[in-house]
Amino acid sequence: MFKIRLLIFSALLPALFVTGACQSAMVMAGLKKAPPPVTDSAYFNGQMEKLLERLKANKSRNFRRAAVLSFVNTNGKVSELGKILTIKFGERAVAGNHFRVVPSGQVKQALETLKIDFKGELTKEQVKLIGDELKADAVITGKISDLQKGSDVDLTVSAIQPSTGDLVSAAGINIYRSKQVQTLIQQF
Repeated sequence: MFKIRLLIFSALLPALFVTGACQSAMVMAGLKKAPPPVTDSAYFNGQMEKLLERLKANKSRNFRRAAVLSFVNTNGKVSELGKILTIKFGERAVAGNHFRVVPSGQVKQALETLKIDFKGELTKEQVKLIGDELKADAVITGKISDLQKGSDVDLTVSAIQPSTGDLVSAAGINIYRSKQVQTLIQQF
């Protein structure tokens, strides 16, 4: 009896390994959906790194110091997700030595001093004022687009040169719509 159980077990064990390996191969081949990513700090760091690399690749002019304004939803409001992504973007920009970032407190104070109520859009004059006030050679804005339920959330950033008002770079990424992301995008 023991030999029969051992024989059955030894026959089934390789089948379990093959099945597990096949599942990975099926995901890579696109025949099966990959499990959704975990939207934790490491996920957001990775997405911001991708965004910064795309921003760098699309750059028409170099900049060394940037004022990063809070990323807003398409309604012009800063959601909790916008706050988190803005912080992560600045953190990864500095950590990756992409460019220096003006501290968020200084950006907030400058906007108050200049009486600019940022809702996602800036005039050429406002960009120049912000750049001059903060001694930044780029002003970076970001918009979070929640197109529809069931789709990813889009984040698009733009880098504007204060001296000319020209768009010097732009890039975007998709963020997986987890329950956490869904909740954060709706909290203001």
